[in-house]
Amino acid sequence: MFKTLLKIFIAFVIIAAAGYYSFNLVMNFFIHAKKEIILPELRGKSIESAVEELSSIGLGLKKEGEEFNNSVSPGVILRQSPPAGMNVRSGKVIKVTVSRGGEMIYVPNIVGQTVRAADIILKGSSLVMGEVTKKYSFSQGKGLVVSQDPQADVSADKDAVVNIVVSDGHPPAGVKLMPLFAGKNLDDAKLLAAENGLSADVRYEETQDYPSGSVIRQRPAVDSDLKNIKKVILVIAKNSGDIKDITFNYQLPKKGGNQNVRLVLEDDNGKKEIFNSVKSQGAIISVPIRVKGAGTVKVYINKKFTEDIQLH
Repeated sequence: MFKTLLKIFIAFVIIAAAGYYSFNLVMNFFIHAKKEIILPELRGKSIESAVEELSSIGLGLKKEGEEFNNSVSPGVILRQSPPAGMNVRSGKVIKVTVSRGGEMIYVPNIVGQTVRAADIILKGSSLVMGEVTKKYSFSQGKGLVVSQDPQADVSADKDAVVNIVVSDGHPPAGVKLMPLFAGKNLDDAKLLAAENGLSADVRYEETQDYPSGSVIRQRPAVDSDLKNIKKVILVIAKNSGDIKDITFNYQLPKKGGNQNVRLVLEDDNGKKEIFNSVKSQGAIISVPIRVKGAGTVKVYINKKFTEDIQLH
């Protein structure tokens, strides 16, 4: 019995070994029967042209990833694996990494910042501070950024240079620069223009964003050299409804302890909450507001309506 089982086991081992050997022979035949191909250079080519070239020689392509690259256009191959020049067999899939182009950054607004603060803001946005020049200025105090190039909110390449102009303070006697008119009412603007030997070319623009009769913008710009300039163009806000800026003051009763105060402005623009906080008894609340047309402030104390105050 034992001899019979031994013979069966030996026969099984011989058959299995023969099968394994035959399988390897067949697989090696099929593997080595595939045509060897010298892999072409794909770097610098578009995905479309690379796919077309590889498919014509029996190879496939897989996009493995994308990277920002300031010097290579989007969609162009940066790297391939295996590299060009290697022998590969037909059917091999070649992996590539493709450029996304230069990384674009939105330039932050640094006007009005100190040089140090501007540098920190630029570095935080992956931008570099470039040339720093100084000029006298009416628009900014000494040491603050007057202007920048590129301007704020435009797109730039990552690590792009931003040049700045920094205020050297108000101009001394004898240095004539264009004054700042923006925000002044028309009468004050005309007087300032006359004081600087300028005639005022007044133009109007419909808007609800500025008080009626105030200067929205000017040309030439503030701080321009006044040499050979005889006229300033002033664009004045014109409202379809009356708009005024006021400070609303309200005093709480001098008894009752701490109170939650809510103030709601109602005017031609609708309703708007202008204050909501806890204040001590007798406190005076001052809130700057912009009112269109006739306005009313509704007062709520401890969530209860208290009174209407008409604005004049």
